[in-house]
Amino acid sequence: METYNIYMDETPSGDVDGDEGYEVEFRVVGASTDDGDPESNAVLAGLDLVDLINLRDALQQEIDNYALSSLEAEATAAGAMDAEEPLP
Repeated sequence: METYNIYMDETPSGDVDGDEGYEVEFRVVGASTDDGDPESNAVLAGLDLVDLINLRDALQQEIDNYALSSLEAEATAAGAMDAEEPLP
């Protein structure tokens, strides 16, 4: 079964305050076609296809949980504001 290497590439980016930050980009490359230099491009994980699918599902669940909690917080805040306003 094919394994896949996950790379995390960081590039410097300027912040609005002038602070130096980093932008992060992930790449997934099949190990059989990977010609990267491990000395300069460290592999974060070598996963088979099933592990890669499980990782995707776990990340999607966390994204969904975050989005749902944000929506619930907005709804709660909007409900509190409506309760504070006097009725006409």
